[in-house]
Amino acid sequence: MLSNYITKIVSLIGLALVSLCVHAQESKVHTTIADTSEIRSIAYGHQPDWMITGAQSAVKGLDLEKSFTSNLGTTLFGRISGLTAMQGDNEPGMETPALYGRGIGTFGPSREVLVMVDGFESSFANLTSQEIESITLLKDAAATAVYGMRGANGVLLITTKRGKEGALKINIGVQSGLRSPKKLPNFLGSYDYASLYNEARDNDNLPEVYDASALEAYRTGNDSYYHPDVNWYDEILRQYAPATNYNLSFGGGSSSVRYFGLLNVLSEEGILIRAGEQSENSTNSKYNRYNFRSNIDVDLTKNLALSLTLAGSVEDKANPVANTTSSLFSTMALLPPNAFPVYNPNGTYGGTNLYANPLGDVLEKGMFTSNGRTLQSALKLEHKLDMLAPGLKVSASASFNNYFRNFSSKSRQYERFMIEKGGDGEPVYTKYGERTSLVGSEGDSQQWRNLIFQSQLDYDRSFGQHRVLGMLLYNMDNYSILGEQYPYKHMGLSGRFTYANQEKYIGEVSFAYLGSERFAPGSRFGFFPALSLGWVVSKETFLADNSTVNYLKIRGSFGLTGNDVIAEERFQFEQDFRSFGSYNFGTNNTSFGGTAEGTPANPGITWEKEKKFNIGVEATLFGGLQLVADIFRNQRYDILTTSTRTLPDIYGINAPLLNEGRVENKGYEVLLRYQSDPSRDFSYFVGANLWYASNKITEMSEELRRYDYLYRTGHRVGQPLLLEAMGLFRDDAEIASSTPQHYAPVRPGDIRYKDQNGDNVINTEDWIASGYTPIPELTLGFNPGVQWKGFDLEFLFQAVTNRTVYLSGTYFHAFQNSGKVSEIALERWTPATAGTATYPRLSSDNNQNNYRGSTFWQADGSFIRMRSAELGYTLGKRLLNKTSIDNVRIFANGTNLFTWDKVKYTDPESLTGYPAMRTISLGAKVQF
Repeated sequence: MLSNYITKIVSLIGLALVSLCVHAQESKVHTTIADTSEIRSIAYGHQPDWMITGAQSAVKGLDLEKSFTSNLGTTLFGRISGLTAMQGDNEPGMETPALYGRGIGTFGPSREVLVMVDGFESSFANLTSQEIESITLLKDAAATAVYGMRGANGVLLITTKRGKEGALKINIGVQSGLRSPKKLPNFLGSYDYASLYNEARDNDNLPEVYDASALEAYRTGNDSYYHPDVNWYDEILRQYAPATNYNLSFGGGSSSVRYFGLLNVLSEEGILIRAGEQSENSTNSKYNRYNFRSNIDVDLTKNLALSLTLAGSVEDKANPVANTTSSLFSTMALLPPNAFPVYNPNGTYGGTNLYANPLGDVLEKGMFTSNGRTLQSALKLEHKLDMLAPGLKVSASASFNNYFRNFSSKSRQYERFMIEKGGDGEPVYTKYGERTSLVGSEGDSQQWRNLIFQSQLDYDRSFGQHRVLGMLLYNMDNYSILGEQYPYKHMGLSGRFTYANQEKYIGEVSFAYLGSERFAPGSRFGFFPALSLGWVVSKETFLADNSTVNYLKIRGSFGLTGNDVIAEERFQFEQDFRSFGSYNFGTNNTSFGGTAEGTPANPGITWEKEKKFNIGVEATLFGGLQLVADIFRNQRYDILTTSTRTLPDIYGINAPLLNEGRVENKGYEVLLRYQSDPSRDFSYFVGANLWYASNKITEMSEELRRYDYLYRTGHRVGQPLLLEAMGLFRDDAEIASSTPQHYAPVRPGDIRYKDQNGDNVINTEDWIASGYTPIPELTLGFNPGVQWKGFDLEFLFQAVTNRTVYLSGTYFHAFQNSGKVSEIALERWTPATAGTATYPRLSSDNNQNNYRGSTFWQADGSFIRMRSAELGYTLGKRLLNKTSIDNVRIFANGTNLFTWDKVKYTDPESLTGYPAMRTISLGAKVQF
């Protein structure tokens, strides 16, 4: 199994890292020891690395540039220990992945991390990696408690670049490449389709549709109008689509003024054909984005400093037919190859009353364009109060973030014709649809704005061997969304107090007292404390001169966090009265509407709470091997759930949602990295991170079930309940000896299900929890690289396992909804393959037995993917000494190059729809 390979890879990586370190020790190679005095981002501030007692992991923005994608989130795969990124849509401009911190901790609607950009909640999708300084994931209570009822799912801190004191540095970069589909579905052509459809009809005891002459015409392909064989993917898609990124950034400053600026232009074309160049009624599929950023820090006086952040983006998106391509890909996956030709003999579009022509849709049905605008702004004033107490400072900041998208749609209808051969051999056309002119419409499709105010008091003072840090923060935010009558609001006070003695013993207390408008007055605020301890063992005398252990810190934390996004519907503490139909009264039969009490209100509704426990170790060994290891256990409770156990249906009302759910989530993380001496002509590094998170529902207030295996309690969040497939019925004798009655009369080749309760009937009481979920429990990131003189080569691999995907729909269910058939059906049951078949017998309709939700259609979703590879060469100042250029780097880059997986018929992440893309690009960077 692939999971076994991943385990072996992890072992080999560990052995390789240790052997490299031992070799470095034996050969007296100088290596770089981790700088524990490095200042790192934490919640609402910074701390020296050695003082941090919370669990967090980070990646630098420079590393994210190694993946050429249009969405910042898709650069994070395998980069940050503990962060699981799930691929979203692959269409340009819609690639935002779902981000989970340490797996899933709730079965409620909000499971993703809270994203903070430069200290304020904001969107990250439209940021570009060239403006990122670092991204940090905060994971345990010590790191997230200050976010109160918003930190339970983890917090992602995105820090953008700021200017540094020094001469002006200008960076210019360009990267251009081609994107191509990694794997398209392999649907069978018309001959195989017709042959298998006849077989399916025969299996259903129905007459065949295609005679021998028709099959021969499909086989030879010599009658393309009356016996077409159309691969709609070839007609609609290109092999390659260009993508280009231009970047200009500059930074520098004096002791009093520092600045960083950026201009970035990203241009991508979709994989659809250039429809706008073929028809005036269409447009090319494309996505363009323009980013700008201006970060300025000014010391107004010796004690007063001002920071200004102003950034934004403008994105233009265009597609034929609709805003997205999802309906187009659904049509291509459904339409049989022999339904009709692309064009008829007279040049008109082919089509029927049941199916439109996908190429006609792309070229003639109109266009959809949209324009999105993002603004992120913040102003901060900071004043040192050393005259009151050395190390004391106060700051106030305000942020306004806004996103707005409008659209312009132009649509029309066109004619299509079904062709039949007349008695005289001439074509007979039947028209469907009418030709109309373009009709336009415009409007707003999405808008939100977020206004945030913060005031903060910080203290940092050393007294001999003692160091004290403190932070108090007042935060108020107001988040408004187009279409929502009331804004979302939070207000509260957070604090953190850290004490360190001799740079060896660290203790920290953090808290938040935070309120949300989602709950009833008087019950809107909660208190969220956390305690953490750290011990820098390497500072002790018994390790002071140890050449093997250069740095060692042990830390632990425990605390309470929360999650206030508990339901799709807000204000459930108030009773609602909804429309309840109408009645007719009087001689005029007049209709009068009525209202009725909806779901009973829950005045005591509250937020989810989570107890977080974490123990971690950080070490530098053998002079260059960095190790970070954590184990954690999180217990989420007060999850909102339907109280069917507490209030059964016999009461005659909809059961209210109560805070009765519980989930336990636990796991571990390991990070290893070795860096050889970078000052030598040849150097190398090897990095690997591994994280595992497994959850279990411990309480869900489910209705009483007849059998224990029907409960979701005790199983993973999102784990499906399915029928257990026992293979395929081989013959009539096996059917006769099988007592359970299935959903429909079964024939040889149908799926056989296990009768879990022994009542001789297969139904919903035979469902069992099966497999994993699409979100992997175990993830590995592997990042090796080498440098030789001016050359550098780097790879990033990601591997996931303990993941299950479900194969359904027209991609995998042959002839479903009068659709096509893919190559998966070649492994079908027939009398000749009864002992080896891996696919059920074919049926010409939506088979009521075989297409049930069952374990038969589950597949191992584990995979190993080369996320990026880059080869570059840098011309240093020595080669450019007669120019004003500091260095020039040219490089070749590949993104999503190769995948090893168990799902051989499609991409294991995307499964259906817009295909996963591979990108090959060339680029250059110049610094002045």
